[in-house]
Amino acid sequence: MSRQYNNSILTIFLLMIAIPSWASLTSKVDRTEIEADETLRLTVTYLGQAVSGEPNFGLLNRDFEIISNNSQQQYSWVNGQTTSSTDWNLLLLPKRQGRLSIPRFSFKGDASKAISVLVRAVNAANKAKGNQPVFIQTSLDKNSAYIQEQIILTHRLHYSVPLQDISISEFEIPDAVIQQVSEERYNKPINGKNYSIIEINFALFPQSVGTLKIPSQRFTAFESSGSQFGGFFARGNRLARLTKEKTIDIMPRPTHISASQWMPSSQIKLEQSWSDNSSTLTAGEPITRTIKISALGLTAAQIQPLPSINNPQLKLYPDQAALEDKKTNRGILGIRSESVAIVPNQEGQLTLPSVEVKWWDTVNNRMQTSRLPEKTFTVQAAKNTPQISYGNNLADQPVNTGGIQLNESSFSQLTNWSLALNALLIAIVAGLLYWRRNTQPKPIAEEINQLPNAKQLLNQIAKLAAENKLAAMRDSIVLWGAEVFPKQPPRSLNQLADLMANSELKQQFDLLDQSLFKADSKNALEVDSTIIIKGLKGFKPSKNTGKSHGTDLKPLYPNQDQ
Repeated sequence: MSRQYNNSILTIFLLMIAIPSWASLTSKVDRTEIEADETLRLTVTYLGQAVSGEPNFGLLNRDFEIISNNSQQQYSWVNGQTTSSTDWNLLLLPKRQGRLSIPRFSFKGDASKAISVLVRAVNAANKAKGNQPVFIQTSLDKNSAYIQEQIILTHRLHYSVPLQDISISEFEIPDAVIQQVSEERYNKPINGKNYSIIEINFALFPQSVGTLKIPSQRFTAFESSGSQFGGFFARGNRLARLTKEKTIDIMPRPTHISASQWMPSSQIKLEQSWSDNSSTLTAGEPITRTIKISALGLTAAQIQPLPSINNPQLKLYPDQAALEDKKTNRGILGIRSESVAIVPNQEGQLTLPSVEVKWWDTVNNRMQTSRLPEKTFTVQAAKNTPQISYGNNLADQPVNTGGIQLNESSFSQLTNWSLALNALLIAIVAGLLYWRRNTQPKPIAEEINQLPNAKQLLNQIAKLAAENKLAAMRDSIVLWGAEVFPKQPPRSLNQLADLMANSELKQQFDLLDQSLFKADSKNALEVDSTIIIKGLKGFKPSKNTGKSHGTDLKPLYPNQDQ
């Protein structure tokens, strides 16, 4: 065993002696002319032993982004001579157009030569004609948009060569909320060549006025080498393509529309359903009405609550609103469903007024009103009211009922008491059901800073505060409140402060409203944005009140400020 070990040491020593002492460092690229969205493959080879270390590739960062860097060592024995080499294979993406330089590298006393690379502008016309095996098209569905209006960003990756492990990088826009809404795959012939296409759509909701900059994203993939092992194709070279940067102008909401009425959408529909389709109701017995608001291009949190009904002929018992966001090929479809139990308390005709929702039509650039017509019911007496017959000639005579004297006046009083008792019993039962539901153990909602939309809005609010854009900051705060309390979104800063139970924030919100809407705001105290940002970021769910994330019942009169 010792002899074999000594022989191995001797062999390694002889190999080291046999390796020539000369060494060199060379650089080469696969192309010297590329377009701005294409990658470049650089290979740096060192002829000699490179047990550790590598050249300073950080010199590339001035003109290129290093996508990947892989090293490979090779040894060979030919005609009694041993050679060794190390290859560093780098995938580079140019940062700009023009004449760029692969710099001169040094390693272990040897140096490579610099290489000049020409980076041309992307020729969209050639790519559209199918002259490139892999290319990307990026588009927006509009040239300008209003604040908080949906914008659809579309990327289409075209490839005519086999690719695998395709992925796209994530991206953030400080001034917008982002949601991916769809991903489709299909084929299309271009200039006689068949292309596979991956189409990805994002919905963007800008939160500030001005120019919105949409950064580029990176598609990465591996070319299939054509070799097959166990039914799978081996991965070949890695490639990357950048999407085109885009900008779009964001306009403020029209001055005659308040923040509480701002709902920019391409289409809003109202639908209603009833637990009983009969046009006849019974006094003291409930009927449930459900109204669904569907808004294309809005999240459910952006949809304003419906106004309540004030009518002495009935009692209302509203349920929590149900919010849902559906992803469609036209973007986000927000759905808000509100249910309310209606209990008539007297006989006669009961007319429920029409329901109207005002919204901004982003297609025709004007205010629109979606409406449900009024509905009239006939309310009959309670079914369990006792009926007493007096005969034709005994209308004013008392009736003997086992020692209790009942005339028409006392019977009327009894009927009224019966109706009141029925209504009271229904109210008690409904109250017990709500109490039972709200007192049952519930899981605590996730932390506020884990809600992606709320987190992005907080960053936007801080940015607007730093820029002293108070009006836009106010709008973003109200939208943040709708994300945090989706079941009962506040319609004003005052309501939001009450939901958060924060008196300090309430004071700052009042100052903010005064500075924006009061004529004598010049004499008002200055708003402290630092307190507002600190209060919003420090808000945590409450185990006792259950108010966090909208776990309370919807207010009876959601259209009125607290």
